[in-house]
Amino acid sequence: MPKETFSHSSTTRADRSQVWSALDSPSTWEGIGGVDRVIDPVIDDFGRLQGFNFETSVAGRIYLGKATPKAREESRLMAWDIQNSEVRGVTTVRLTDEGPGTRVQVTLEVESVGMFSSMFFPVIAKAIGSGLPQTVDAFAARFD
Repeated sequence: MPKETFSHSSTTRADRSQVWSALDSPSTWEGIGGVDRVIDPVIDDFGRLQGFNFETSVAGRIYLGKATPKAREESRLMAWDIQNSEVRGVTTVRLTDEGPGTRVQVTLEVESVGMFSSMFFPVIAKAIGSGLPQTVDAFAARFD
């Protein structure tokens, strides 16, 4: 099955704890990794985001998907397994100290899940990856 990886980094003057806190907000994930709208977020008793359903729009069609936790290292890394009817993959956010601020690196790994999606995978992958730089930069700029 076809696969693609997209990555973009941006820096913010905010410290890692501020950026990390925002990653537990469902609205943060809208726009990142092809997620247009978060639906039914699951938040635990400590305020940590534990998963969510989402909508993605590609070529005028809406796809419903699910994000489930893959990895979590407090204040350093948050990764989600993502899947909808056409693609599956992993969205990873890494936070590192960068001078007086924080470097935010988002990596998307996606692959098609069926023969039909394989035929249209270049269009799907482009839609998912094309907005990544802008959304990561906009996320980082929220704190400046």
